[in-house]
Amino acid sequence: MLAAKQQWCPRCQRHVQTEQKRSSIGRQKELVRIVITCFKCRTTLSSKTTSAAALEQNEEVSSEE
Repeated sequence: MLAAKQQWCPRCQRHVQTEQKRSSIGRQKELVRIVITCFKCRTTLSSKTTSAAALEQNEEVSSEE
């Protein structure tokens, strides 16, 4: 899930490499915020908050494929 992918950047007006960062949220670290930014201009392309358990489950499924 952390692999570099290409997405459309409205600021650069083209498809660009993206960078994905994770940060834990809360005292018990139950939530994870995933922020995808443009590698060139550092504009935030998307931001998502999900539970840590769901993220681990998605990684396990994607690693099996």
